[in-house]
Amino acid sequence: MNLIIIRNTEAPSNVHFVVGGRCNESLTEKGVKQAEELAKQLKTNINYDVIFSSPVNRALETANIINHKGLPIQVDERITERDPGNLLLKSRDLVNKSEWNSLDMLKTKDGSETLLSLLTRVKAFIEDLKKKYPDKTIVVVTHNSISRAFWLLNSIEKKSIEEINFYYQSSEKIQIYEDYVEREGLY
Repeated sequence: MNLIIIRNTEAPSNVHFVVGGRCNESLTEKGVKQAEELAKQLKTNINYDVIFSSPVNRALETANIINHKGLPIQVDERITERDPGNLLLKSRDLVNKSEWNSLDMLKTKDGSETLLSLLTRVKAFIEDLKKKYPDKTIVVVTHNSISRAFWLLNSIEKKSIEEINFYYQSSEKIQIYEDYVEREGLY
């Protein structure tokens, strides 16, 4: 299985440095151009078999723009953005990072989803992909926190994903990360 993990391109919450969470904002003009550029790169460099997207609008828009093959986009709730609880559309400076990144609880005091919750649902998603598409290249359009959960799970379970490609908003190309620092005992 080969996973291509793509973060949604730029949306207003990125520009305003607020917690976008699951709000259904559209891409900015720059975000549309980023997705169009990514589509060109995918068409040239990646032959994918299946495409998944988060149900959040900015991810679906990105998926629709990059899907040059016109494959059906499969929407999966397990790759939706983090539930930010009471922090939705508030400054990212208000995030309590020690609770946000907790591996001991599923929700923070303000109702935000923790890293443990993200890892649990992303791991279940990966396990399903491994069963259904063992020899396929799969594009997954999701969000920053979910992209990081994929990366962390890969660093913990080296054989769960052969290769992960991350596309970040500031990138001019698809970035490939293959050699991860091994992290023991985190999950």
